[in-house]
Amino acid sequence: MHLFNLCGYTLLFEYFIQRSNGQLIKQLDNHDYKDSELIEVKIALHLPYLSNWSEYERVDGEAEVNGAYYSYVKRKIHNDTLYLLCLPNKNKTRLTAARIEYASKAHDVPANKKDFQAFKKNPAGNEYNQPVTLYDVAVLSMMAHQRGEDPAPPVTINYNSGPFHPPQG
Repeated sequence: MHLFNLCGYTLLFEYFIQRSNGQLIKQLDNHDYKDSELIEVKIALHLPYLSNWSEYERVDGEAEVNGAYYSYVKRKIHNDTLYLLCLPNKNKTRLTAARIEYASKAHDVPANKKDFQAFKKNPAGNEYNQPVTLYDVAVLSMMAHQRGEDPAPPVTINYNSGPFHPPQG
């Protein structure tokens, strides 16, 4: 029971949220929603050379506003504005609120709106996911060798076997 209270409930709620998101994406792909429920969001774009789109295109994504989640349905660019049509994701909002309520009761911590972000958990290791840059030097040395060049100049090490004396001033 202690292990479940420690991290199991988070995994369980994340599982339910992922399943709910998958079902919602299928509904959106099949156009199984009412156009009257869509909320339009306008975002100013300050980018040069934008072309206007004649129609909306289907897009996946989500936004959180004051604890309520909204899923992107369609987007369109017209002049210098991005238009997003969003649908309230009621299941994710309810599941997230239930997770926060359970966490507050399990850990005996009062949950209020200010503490909402304190209980928000990222997937394991997400904050440590740093980009890795790899360099392949072998390819450069093979190319130089094929052209008849020396791939790397010889490294010379001056080695003095005698005792070292600092210069005198």
